[in-house]
Amino acid sequence: MPTTPEGTARPEGAARRRPGRPPKTQAGDTKSELVEAALRLFAQKGYTGTSIRAIAREVGLSESVLYAHFASKQDIFDAAVAKLGPQGLVAGRESLDPELAGRDPAAYIRALVTHVLDAWDSPSGRLFISLMVRDGLVHSAAMGDTIAESMEETGSLFERWIEAGWIPADLGRPADLAWALFGPIGQSRLLWLHADAAPEERRDARARAMRHTELFIRAVFRERRESRTDDREGRDHQ
Repeated sequence: MPTTPEGTARPEGAARRRPGRPPKTQAGDTKSELVEAALRLFAQKGYTGTSIRAIAREVGLSESVLYAHFASKQDIFDAAVAKLGPQGLVAGRESLDPELAGRDPAAYIRALVTHVLDAWDSPSGRLFISLMVRDGLVHSAAMGDTIAESMEETGSLFERWIEAGWIPADLGRPADLAWALFGPIGQSRLLWLHADAAPEERRDARARAMRHTELFIRAVFRERRESRTDDREGRDHQ
């Protein structure tokens, strides 16, 4: 893999953890720390120039502890893709109230987009997309397949909203609706949520993404057919 962009330094005063198995209170964060450390090293040395030992030492762990979490360097990279790549759309849904999707789709979409933007605008999220762009991985067949899969999975939301009457049935395929929402937001990520982005660029990217989200909601969603029917029946009985 080609050399990747400049990495981000460890915050001043932050010490490496001593080698060995982390305390139980820290174990839940170990995988995330390893992924973030790997991204920093990939940025400094490239993927091929980064060893498992270097990743473990960056976090202050032994290699044996690293292998308790990841089987290989590729496994760590795959975890970064799963967390910060297109699959993050699907993972983001796990943190949201599922009942909100049925009760108020517009509010659910706003919450999902905000969650995704928070992940993409994090230091590791911005470093990740720069690595992907500069190594040419955003154009790979594997990434294209991953994007298509995430749109199909996210499309299941739109399929339920169509069935519930929130969206006209003839508006388009559920996966195409998911793409219509997240395609422009993903473009904002590529252009303005990268490792070298200035604060004003990042703010503008998020503002653009939310304006697009509101436009999408107004264009796609309507009052539920069932709700309008119930209103008419209520008026008939008055």
